[in-house]
Amino acid sequence: ILINERKMGYFTTASVVLGIVASSSTSINAFTLTSSSRSATFSRPTISVTHPLSLSTTTDTESPPEPPTFYPLYGPRDPPTDRTIPPSILSTPKHTGIDSLPCPAYTPHDTDLTGYLSAREDCWNLSCKDYPAVIAAPTCTQDVQAVVRAAQGERVAVLSGGHSPMCMPTGAFLISLRNMNTAELDRENMTVTAGGGAKIGEVDAVLQPFNLAAPYGTHPDTGIGGLTLGGGIGWLTPRVGLAIDNLVSAEVVLADGSVVTVDDTNHQDIYWAIRGGGGNFGVVTKFTYKVYEVGGAEGFEPGMLLGGIVPFDPVEFHIPTVIEKYATDCLATSSDDVQMLLLPNGGPAISVFTHHGTKTEAQTALDNLGKGYGTTMPPKDGVTPITWTEGVQTLTALGDPNGEGDLLAPGNPFYYTAGFVETVTPELSVFLAKAQKDAASAKGIHPGGAIVIMPLNGPFNDVPPGDTAISARNARFWVVFLLRLDGDEVEREEGIKWGRGLKKKFMTMDGVVTDMRLNEAGSMVDEGKQGMLPSQNEGCVEKMRGVKTKYDPSNLFCY
Repeated sequence: ILINERKMGYFTTASVVLGIVASSSTSINAFTLTSSSRSATFSRPTISVTHPLSLSTTTDTESPPEPPTFYPLYGPRDPPTDRTIPPSILSTPKHTGIDSLPCPAYTPHDTDLTGYLSAREDCWNLSCKDYPAVIAAPTCTQDVQAVVRAAQGERVAVLSGGHSPMCMPTGAFLISLRNMNTAELDRENMTVTAGGGAKIGEVDAVLQPFNLAAPYGTHPDTGIGGLTLGGGIGWLTPRVGLAIDNLVSAEVVLADGSVVTVDDTNHQDIYWAIRGGGGNFGVVTKFTYKVYEVGGAEGFEPGMLLGGIVPFDPVEFHIPTVIEKYATDCLATSSDDVQMLLLPNGGPAISVFTHHGTKTEAQTALDNLGKGYGTTMPPKDGVTPITWTEGVQTLTALGDPNGEGDLLAPGNPFYYTAGFVETVTPELSVFLAKAQKDAASAKGIHPGGAIVIMPLNGPFNDVPPGDTAISARNARFWVVFLLRLDGDEVEREEGIKWGRGLKKKFMTMDGVVTDMRLNEAGSMVDEGKQGMLPSQNEGCVEKMRGVKTKYDPSNLFCY
């Protein structure tokens, strides 16, 4: 039984990463955590949300809010024109016993492959889009229970947003939760409850009319399931902590098919484990989060805040210095000033700037951005008042989520890894700047990739290490290497090899937080898997093993 590498929330950008979570595997003998749940269906509408006006908390005296924004991102993706299934897949026997399931279930042996191939399109990373033996598409918790019971003795994987490296494994019995993508706002208690297959944009569509936001992710296409189960880093992390720090409760279908609600008083062991330990403790069918008001500070219209991009041209700025100064300023600024630093392959360093304070405070912070970074100041005309959903949440996609402007749109091959950083040292700054520069000419690497640095300081550091399954609470930054691959299969392998070299070097540098056992046979580094560096200390790992053994002793959820 393996323990997955880690599934820490990160993000997608038009030249960066996906607010997601990713898992792989580190051999430690205990369990595997699956990142998520997203259900693939082809009958589902473009977007399925509970409109805020339908909620009991909306009163007759309130003005009807504007309808939520609907993105074209979330409907079923068309199957490929080439419907060829590899002979090695077809040589395995077709699964039996799935015809009695209460929900659609597809196999590569189906006469009509539309359902199966469309479901495969829910996998974001082409490099990880393999051929499950079964793809079941439940629409409710009861469906999930039936599927789990029918899958006893199988190797079960779960898909939410489709960004995990293990969301579409060959031979797996895959539970795709994408049909379970509704979201419902409770304005009185300031919470939102979303299905395990919902994406950030689908939840934002419910929150947008009320100028509210949930604390996870940075890209609307990211699934909330894997993102949350791995921790959930996002734009609000420096203000209110991770998604798991704001997870009020969850509904979980266990390996025996039973369903439980977990929170700080019920099934506390599972509640602890799913907050950062990944998804292999059960299938999370509902998440309930705290929500927060965004925008509308003094000087701004309701729902508006200052945001945009500030580029640092490598001709005019020394990029290692920019990285160092950015890190120093992040730790010294107020929680209203939230920036991430993008290092697109071969390009400038880009501050993605947001500010939640008053217009005066925000403008002052913007004016100060770049002071001491070089002999000149960067251009700032790309920063204006913007909304949360249509502005801030689309910044990492350069305003075009999943469109032509989003270089990390679904269906492309990627190699990625990420990890926590306690201190951005001068040596680490030089390493990151060199990696950014070298990526532009590395064989098998597409120009669309990037390195991203996100701040964690603040509430993230205030959570005691033992309170959740993320014990690396001393980290101040989250660094993601997201490399889009290019060329033929041989060239892509060269790109992966180059990326693995970056990962090995990164994890040995001072300031990087990892408990990786470098000399263990079968470790993540030995296997070169994609995914996150471990974020748990040994005591945390042992506690997760105990929860896994208690609730899934046969390792049904094993990816």
